Amino acid sequence: MLLAFAALAAASCGGPYTPKKMNLANDKLALADRLFDKGSYGSAAGEYKDFLATFAGDERSDYAQYRLAESYRFDTEYALAEVEYRILINDYGYSDYVDDAFFLEGVCAFRQTPRFEREQTKSYQALERLNRFLQMFPSSSRVEEARTTIREIHAKLAHKDFTAAKLYFSKKRYDASLVYLRKIIDLYPETIWAARSRYYRGFIAEDRGDTAGAIEDYRSVLQSKDAIPEKAEAEKRLRILERKAGGTRNADGG
Repeated sequence: MLLAFAALAAASCGGPYTPKKMNLANDKLALADRLFDKGSYGSAAGEYKDFLATFAGDERSDYAQYRLAESYRFDTEYALAEVEYRILINDYGYSDYVDDAFFLEGVCAFRQTPRFEREQTKSYQALERLNRFLQMFPSSSRVEEARTTIREIHAKLAHKDFTAAKLYFSKKRYDASLVYLRKIIDLYPETIWAARSRYYRGFIAEDRGDTAGAIEDYRSVLQSKDAIPEKAEAEKRLRILERKAGGTRNADGG
């Protein structure tokens, strides 16, 4: 116990941390847990890793592996955490921590994603892993967390595509713009970017003489609960089109 407390005190003083040599697995794991609970995640990671190497085969190895991954995650070392969750999944498939590991592996992948303007391979990886988690563990207590994270990923991917759509739209390259606008509306319908995309798709439809399509998209923009910059313009254009449509029907005797 004296050795454990001395190690804990040394870890709080800063500087490189060296795992402490201990003969008993219980003492080693207890030290690692105390460091973790204290918030000394880097030191805790060192102790959990040393536990796994020194006491290989211990029945608590899956717990130590999970806490090692958690130590890295709480220390914002997401790439390292992602690897350790994957080791838990591959080597300890029987563990009660496997469902958490599947979820948190996806979370850590997403936490490594760059700004939306940049390449989003990690976002797609995170999305694949979280969707797999939902399929494998539909009754997990972390399902809602996973769905929330998926919505964040969708928003990021949609934002990137919306930037491209707006660029093509500004250059009046409407066919190219529509490729992105349709993708956003179809794949990420719950995002604000889908609602905004409907305005630009409606504008293109109006420009091409598709009044019915334009009216449908403008109405969708107005039905959105989000504060959309294009909402006022959508309302103005919708009123113009509805007046024209009404006038046409009256001229035909409708």
